[in-house]
Amino acid sequence: MKIYAPKTLNATSGSCLLIPCRFEISTEKEKYLDLSPEVTWRRGTLWSLYDTEAFTNAHREKEPLIKVVGDLRKKNCTSVMMNLTSQHSDRYFFRFSSEGFSVTETTAVQIGVSDSLAAPYVIVPGLREGEVGNLTCTVPAPCHSNSPNVTWDPAFGGNITQWTQLNADGTQNVSAILNFVPSFHHHELKVNCVSIHLLDRQDKPLLSHKTIILNVEYPPKETQISVTGSVWLGNNVTLTCQSNANPPAVHRWFMKKHGIVEEVGALRVLSFTATHNNSGEYICEAQNLHGAGNSTILQITVPGISFTAFLAVLALFSLLLFALPIVLIYRSSCINAFQETNQDQDIYANVSKATKPHQLQSNTYETKETCTVNPESTFKKNLSYEDIYANC
Repeated sequence: MKIYAPKTLNATSGSCLLIPCRFEISTEKEKYLDLSPEVTWRRGTLWSLYDTEAFTNAHREKEPLIKVVGDLRKKNCTSVMMNLTSQHSDRYFFRFSSEGFSVTETTAVQIGVSDSLAAPYVIVPGLREGEVGNLTCTVPAPCHSNSPNVTWDPAFGGNITQWTQLNADGTQNVSAILNFVPSFHHHELKVNCVSIHLLDRQDKPLLSHKTIILNVEYPPKETQISVTGSVWLGNNVTLTCQSNANPPAVHRWFMKKHGIVEEVGALRVLSFTATHNNSGEYICEAQNLHGAGNSTILQITVPGISFTAFLAVLALFSLLLFALPIVLIYRSSCINAFQETNQDQDIYANVSKATKPHQLQSNTYETKETCTVNPESTFKKNLSYEDIYANC
């Protein structure tokens, strides 16, 4: 007899496991297929105890519950192990028996039972902006009665299709395909494949997931120019071309002057010492294998003087603006003082002509005829000198 079964199978605690199995038997022994055939799976750790008096019920309880779901008369020995725990991990040997005939296969099936789920298997093709992309997430379905539910989160507005695949060895997988149209906004975003496994027991379902970061390729976008340094005659000026592209773009610089366009650089950064020849319209072109994008026009005009000379002229002009009000104020003060001096001289000259010799005593004026005059009352009445002396 020859058996065909997977060499290795994995399951999760609390779930079941399908063992795909078929066998070949010689023609002369096919008669035993009609004589109440039975199939069992013997544990490797209990191998030496089988068919002996040492094999007790305690040992039997260590064996998983197994049900043959295949039709043995058709040489289909597919079996299901149920209510598995991690303690059921072992090598299992196929045994066929019927009335008057039994045989045990010496090649084992290695079965592993884990308390946690393995991460889903994800296939991500190359994604390009504007072109339909398919993300595929696959998980094993060891227990056909409780197939896992697989989905994508987020779905980016796309469609999710779930389907079951039968493998060549009889095992099954469940896959979820996310179909969507990526854009550059999706680049470097995270997306999760989530698998939900129901258990035979009334426990909560088990979850497994895998996170991937999308890599979306797209042509250059948002191409723009930044300027470092002041544009003055003799200054160092640096122009930097910035663009959003995947894969990264290569850059070229063009300058338009007097209606003539020429290429002036082929790097992301363009540096020069400003002269009159650098005046013109600058454009940066960013390009990758998916397309190209141009910046807006940057007009550069180099002044006729250097920044240092400009500062010197500005300082001189500022000094003149500061000094001019002072000069004007000083000149006005001198004129006013000169006018007041002339007025005083005129007053004294008039007084000298109108009055007689007098002598100033205390706060009164005495005339030659001993006429006493109070200056304060006299000035308050606005009397002239002629009136004063007329009263004496």
